[in-house]
Amino acid sequence: MRKFLLLFFLICNTLVFSQVGVGTTDPHPDVMLDINGRLRIRDYNDGSDEAAKDSLVVLDGRGVVHRIATKTLLANLDKSLVRAGVSTSSGALIDISISGEKRVRFDNESFDIKSEYDNSTGIFTAAANGIYRITAQLRSSSSLLSAGEFGIAIYKNDSSRTTYSKIAEENYLNVEVGLGLVKVSPPVRSVSTLVQLAAGEEITFRSITALSLTLASSSNGNSTFMTIEQVR
Repeated sequence: MRKFLLLFFLICNTLVFSQVGVGTTDPHPDVMLDINGRLRIRDYNDGSDEAAKDSLVVLDGRGVVHRIATKTLLANLDKSLVRAGVSTSSGALIDISISGEKRVRFDNESFDIKSEYDNSTGIFTAAANGIYRITAQLRSSSSLLSAGEFGIAIYKNDSSRTTYSKIAEENYLNVEVGLGLVKVSPPVRSVSTLVQLAAGEEITFRSITALSLTLASSSNGNSTFMTIEQVR
């Protein structure tokens, strides 16, 4: 009788700590329940917005369920992130000799996570739908007396390149006087905005000038530059 009871308890203990496989005879050793097939949950508790801010349930490459912090998930999303400037080696790229609007090509890329910006054309093409933060700065280093408009504009172009819309602009009179070229107005124009883009839509930057001028440049492109960040 004692031998029977000992054997019975050993079997029960094994059953309690054994793995369960549904649709498989070989459950994964890291989990207690391994389901080979679609999973349906008939009853569940509704989460709250506050709960979503804290953590989410995700599947890894093996299909194993994990709970991770929301900020960790967002940090690992493949989002657009671009920074480019105008370098001293770009030569003709920084010479704006035509009045009106002219596309600015930021040739010196610091980073472009998803390879969406073409520094030979000055065009950023969104790879995914989302909301993007766009910023840009131009700094004048004109060696001529000048009094005229100087500004920068951001344009959004649709995927077919048929509709060009100005979405942000900073533009006002630029004045320099005297032999020492005393700058009456600030030499910098900067602009920043949020825009919703669909995959394939483009962002371009244009200078606005009434007279010829030259953009300030530096070896690391920190005088005249742009950044693009996908925020969601």
